[in-house]
Amino acid sequence: MNRLQLRNTFLPLLAIFLLVNIVCISSAAKLAANKIDAAVVQVANVLLFAVAFISSLMHYRALKSANPHAFVRSVMGATVLKLFTLAGAVLIYVYIKGPAKNVPGIIVGMVLYILYSIVEVAGALRANKEKHGSH
Repeated sequence: MNRLQLRNTFLPLLAIFLLVNIVCISSAAKLAANKIDAAVVQVANVLLFAVAFISSLMHYRALKSANPHAFVRSVMGATVLKLFTLAGAVLIYVYIKGPAKNVPGIIVGMVLYILYSIVEVAGALRANKEKHGSH
């Protein structure tokens, strides 16, 4: 991964990952008071970070391709990958936990999904813009 890719994509994702983990660890009592299971949020955060990192690698490979449609395919493919990974994780969690599931934690995970998606796509678009010299 070159510096451009690192700066545009990976560092913002890492910042979100670390910030969410710090908040979960330092504010576990406040989260519990609001009926949010910090463990659910942390697992969602780890899954989202891992999938976002894989997606960033997909974008990086697409930027190296001579095919102009490869980048669009990578963004769409990454979105589908994240959606199915998280939907599958939620279904497994709900199946295992049953009535003891933590709905507020799942909702926080969905908000994190949106945040990770915005940051990842924005970074990929910046990298694409810088690669092609667009203003």
